Amino acid sequence: MDKKTAFIISEFSKRARVSVRTLRYYEEIGLIVPTDKNSSGHRLYGLAELAKLQHIQSLKFLGYSLQEIKGLMDDDVDISLQLNKSLPLQHKLLREKRDELDRAIEAVEHVQNLLNQGKPMTWTVLSSLLFQIEHEEDQKEWIKDYISDEEVVNKFFSLSKQQRQQLDLEMLEWLQSLKRLMNKGASPQSPEAFDLLIQLTEMATRHVEDKEALANQLEQAQELMGSDVADFQFPTFLTEEEEAFLEEIGKEMETLYNKEIKDDES
Repeated sequence: MDKKTAFIISEFSKRARVSVRTLRYYEEIGLIVPTDKNSSGHRLYGLAELAKLQHIQSLKFLGYSLQEIKGLMDDDVDISLQLNKSLPLQHKLLREKRDELDRAIEAVEHVQNLLNQGKPMTWTVLSSLLFQIEHEEDQKEWIKDYISDEEVVNKFFSLSKQQRQQLDLEMLEWLQSLKRLMNKGASPQSPEAFDLLIQLTEMATRHVEDKEALANQLEQAQELMGSDVADFQFPTFLTEEEEAFLEEIGKEMETLYNKEIKDDES
């Protein structure tokens, strides 16, 4: 090795702009193992090690793991052949990572917009918002398991970004009203409680043309879900107490509706 281009690890680290810790780890896993030493017994890094480091950095840029890079850099490996095999998968993984980053950026912008509108944020609300954005496709497939009409499902998930933001804004305003109602101890039988549930129904079905068909689909879905719902639920804006309160309102409204039907028939 040319002494002019041979450096101990600390010097090489500064020149190559990589930490000593990283170089020691690369040596530990067999990626860069200098063979020459100086008179003091310190390993020396030269042009060969610099070339290997550049290869590693190039492959890391393409998204390869260190274990995959080690396999590609073996002396007996045909790099062209291996890249032809592995690059299509790497391309797919990078596209998926890009999609994930796009969803994360959308989530950040969405939450920022809600905060800028002066909407309070709780862990329950935040978890629900982020889950909806991160797992939209999973939710769609899960719902399709229980709602046979794909057109209804696709319509529900085809809202524009602006429509969803507006819906979330209205939902958070509605949630504040629900909390105020519960804090003042309102009865599930009160007109305010009935109005609140009607508002929620209107928001949920606003973009659905055939509301009766949707209601039938949801009723069938509830029967099919059975214990699945008890075992697992997607995060929602509501706490358990708020869900229970809404359920009580629904029961009271149903009781009142059935009573009005009987009165009309008699």
